[in-house]
Amino acid sequence: MSSLLKKIPSQARLNQAKELSAAVFGHTWNPACKRNGSKILRQELKGPQISKYYGVNEELPTFKDFKKWFPELKLVDPREEYRLKMVQDRKKRNKGAPKKKSE
Repeated sequence: MSSLLKKIPSQARLNQAKELSAAVFGHTWNPACKRNGSKILRQELKGPQISKYYGVNEELPTFKDFKKWFPELKLVDPREEYRLKMVQDRKKRNKGAPKKKSE
C-alpha cells in the first residue's frame, strides 16, 4: 500500500486535472502563460460610471441648437470661425491634413 501513495502522477495528468478544474470553476486555462486580455476583460466597464459622474448634457442648449431655433438671426459661432481660420492658415503653410485618396 505504501508504494501506491508514493507514486506521483505524471505532468500530463496534472495538467489534465488543472484544465478540468478551470472548466468547473470558470477560470481561464492558459498553460503556456501567454499574455491575453482576460485581466482587462474581467474588470467592470468604466463608461457607465463616467457618464453618470458627468450627468446628461442634453439639457443645456448648445450654439447649434440656437442656430437651428433662430435661423433668421444668422448666428455665427466664434469658435467655429476661429477653427476654420486656423485650418486655412495651416493649409497656407502646407501643414494641413493630407488629401484623401481618390479612387
